Amino acid sequence: MDKASVGQQAAKIEQHPERRFKAAFEAYQERELPNVKIDHPGLRLQQYKDLLYKQFQKSPENPYNQVTVSYDASQEAKVEALKGKKAEIEQRLREK
Repeated sequence: MDKASVGQQAAKIEQHPERRFKAAFEAYQERELPNVKIDHPGLRLQQYKDLLYKQFQKSPENPYNQVTVSYDASQEAKVEALKGKKAEIEQRLREK
């Protein structure tokens, strides 16, 4: 594996998911609120927000559901984390 591909793969890893969680959730909420209002009419706004939060916990857009490593991880550790996550997904999809 050459240096360029290692750098590109390492760039996909989230090192500080806690910094992006609020913004990612608000973007998800803004996009999905009209759909939830159609699917579940008659709820209060807070009930819609609670429902969206539960959905966001399982969403791949959630930064905590993405591959994470510590901020001082080496390039090799980042690549190994990506390979492990990819293998885990492949295994899960094979079982279905």
